[in-house]
Amino acid sequence: MNDNFSLSGMSSPVEIVDQVIAQAVKISASDILFEPQDKQVDVRLRVDGVLQPFGMMPQGAYDQVLSRIKVLGNMDVTENRKPQESKIRFEVEGHPYVLRAAIVSTNFGQMVALRVLDAPRFTDFTDLGMLSELADKIKKNISGRYGLFLVCGPTGSGKTTTVHSCLKHLNSGEVNIMTLEDPVEYIMAGINQIQVGEDIGLDFVSGLKMILRLNPDIVFVGEIRDAQTAEIAIQASLTGHLVISTVHARNCVGALYRLLDLGVDKFMINYALRAILSQRLLRRVCTHCAEEYHPDQLELLMYVRETGNPPGRLVHAKGCELCRQTGYNGRAGIYELMEMNDGIRKLVTDGDSEVKLREELAKDGFKPMTTEGIRLVDEGVTSLKEFIRTIYDAK
Repeated sequence: MNDNFSLSGMSSPVEIVDQVIAQAVKISASDILFEPQDKQVDVRLRVDGVLQPFGMMPQGAYDQVLSRIKVLGNMDVTENRKPQESKIRFEVEGHPYVLRAAIVSTNFGQMVALRVLDAPRFTDFTDLGMLSELADKIKKNISGRYGLFLVCGPTGSGKTTTVHSCLKHLNSGEVNIMTLEDPVEYIMAGINQIQVGEDIGLDFVSGLKMILRLNPDIVFVGEIRDAQTAEIAIQASLTGHLVISTVHARNCVGALYRLLDLGVDKFMINYALRAILSQRLLRRVCTHCAEEYHPDQLELLMYVRETGNPPGRLVHAKGCELCRQTGYNGRAGIYELMEMNDGIRKLVTDGDSEVKLREELAKDGFKPMTTEGIRLVDEGVTSLKEFIRTIYDAK
């Protein structure tokens, strides 16, 4: 990573902004942060889910860079107290990108966060790193004429890409697919996409009520955040619509109990819910500098706790120019899919605990994300340290 980034050799704020964005695109960064400190402004890029330093610039020079970003986003250049959001269309080597810009005033000045959006290069579920068996199960669960299919995971776990793979699979030209998104991140041909926002007085609840009058076959609701959205989404799924949505939950079981916590009627959940997919993204070990290693005591304990056995051959990477000394290059998805069945529905109806539900799933051969993660560790795709870092929030 270029930690010597400065104004030297650059004649204008335009060149500075162009260089930072071009570098972010080159190394597949998902976010660019300009963070004012006491004496300088730090620039960091998020690569494979982890922030890395890019460089710094003097506070005085940053004022012009900030103005340039505001101009690109048609924001108010004179406003320095209220938060501002915008979209910036940008080209790098002839390829179009969209930057989602957010500016907020902090202790030492205005911080800028730019999310780099590029159309996902997906063609099929297996391109997301899924096993074909799992991909077939997902296709089966989203092929019905009605019902609710949920995707869950924390921010940055790849939910949006998975959902758009679902929509692409369903976009046959014979159905009316409508989406409610906040914001619309990826434009998809043949799909009617609607952006919700407070500024236009359209939220998920009112938007969902509206689009149900527009003869949709398939509805994607960006996120179920509250009881009202959950209720309308489930009602829609019971009246002849396939509804796909996301929910913030650690895992499949957590997502199911999230719906119950929101006060959704458990009988409606049992009738409507088809399946829940939970996912994470693990960084791939750089194949150029990968090497075998022996785990430390903590890593060893974690592995034995997950599998009941000591590990075989484990790899990590020492870092090289190809992976920018991080030891990782790219990411792989790990997934778990909970399909509703009579056993799970009975537990929901009886109001049983999460522990009992997990026991029922184990009897049915349910494969948790931890199993998939350990498989990638054993195959040398990722490191044990990365598995521990990523997966232990999914417990």
